[in-house]
Amino acid sequence: MRLVSRAVYTNTAPNGAFRACNGVYNTFALERHTDEIAARIGMDALAFRRRNVLGDGDLGATGQVFEGDVLGPMLERMDTMRDAAATPPGRADGRRHGRATVVGTWFVFVGPSAATVNMNADGTATLVTSGVEIGSGSMMQALPQIVAGTLGLNPGNVIVRAADTDAAGYDVGVGGGRTTVSLGAASLSAAQEVRAKLLKVASEMIEAAPEDLVMRSGRIEIAGAPGSGRLISEVAARAQVQIGPISGTGAFTGAGVPAMPGCVAGHFIDAIDIPVFAVHDCEVAVDTETGHVEVLSYRVVQDVGRALNPRAIHGQIQGGVVQGLGYALHEEVTIGSNGRVRQNGFETYRVPLALDVVPVEINLYEGAPSIGPLGTKGAGEVPILNVAAAVACAVANAIGKPIRELPLTPPRVLELLVDQKPALSLPHIAEAWTNNLLRPHGAGESH
Repeated sequence: MRLVSRAVYTNTAPNGAFRACNGVYNTFALERHTDEIAARIGMDALAFRRRNVLGDGDLGATGQVFEGDVLGPMLERMDTMRDAAATPPGRADGRRHGRATVVGTWFVFVGPSAATVNMNADGTATLVTSGVEIGSGSMMQALPQIVAGTLGLNPGNVIVRAADTDAAGYDVGVGGGRTTVSLGAASLSAAQEVRAKLLKVASEMIEAAPEDLVMRSGRIEIAGAPGSGRLISEVAARAQVQIGPISGTGAFTGAGVPAMPGCVAGHFIDAIDIPVFAVHDCEVAVDTETGHVEVLSYRVVQDVGRALNPRAIHGQIQGGVVQGLGYALHEEVTIGSNGRVRQNGFETYRVPLALDVVPVEINLYEGAPSIGPLGTKGAGEVPILNVAAAVACAVANAIGKPIRELPLTPPRVLELLVDQKPALSLPHIAEAWTNNLLRPHGAGESH
């Protein structure tokens, strides 16, 4: 494999990172290319993927050796989901139908993180980190669960206090699906230190060896003797009087997977600490008269390592798929001849609306190797990765034409169907409509 990168300076609008940045359009290109390869050699596209997905011991592009056979079993799970699904309605409505199954590979960017856990005399714990909650739920759900599970508390009794790096330990920042993994590992380490200190104090109070004690449901008890022992709050209060408040600190950073010598020297990330895999299946119907694409069904099998909060991950997947549908079917930024972005509002920049939401059938694949705490992986970025590829491959299968450009707006689909460009594309129509609306009208002139 030969990888070539090129930096290009443009005068287009500035932009920044977005969910699974780079991955969405690279996966679109790769999966469409894969379908074209399969068609050229006369092989079923899904069978082609089964034969070529990464498996245990396979080499990545930089010489990294992947662990575990993950994508193969995930594809088998998708087969089971499809076979059990009911046929979507409307197959005999005159529209063209198509379906596609695509695969995607992403990664978790690890980096350094630190955390502190303070055990309070009232039996609650305070977690202090410099992480930030941006809507994924990692700070407010996953981290309290990790600390609570270690200390035998209810997650509601773990208080998260976000602070800057002057007040809390250093954290490299939110991004790359790393919060639950990196801050989670640091929090787990801090909680384990607190646990060890509590068990030492409790062993003197209960007159039992620390290794014979368990922490559960807010109590420290002798293993196999429910109801024995003391409340954690009692132990924490005793410790506070005898030795001072109990706290623990933890730190974590990725081990750094070495790349093959001579490969990608000097790159920001040489190899992947935590690979994440996803399989998406999409069925569409295409109206040949209007060019409208309707997504009839959508299924996801996602590699999560270990799901600490399945409901939260389901929410991330549903949201990521809807975001991806916007990228695949609606959202587009184009530059006019005057150098300005044509889309200047939600009338011309079409985002998914409530009626565009498609219920997603979800299967969480657990057990793949991970250096994350308790076997976790990041789950927030991956859901958007395959969506554009799945929709595009399904539409291509429906209309029998190659697709190499997104979004699949009705004008663009009609263009593919008739093999010619329309006189005015959707952005041009929007620009002409806006200009006409803003131009002063004479007497008797209407619009």
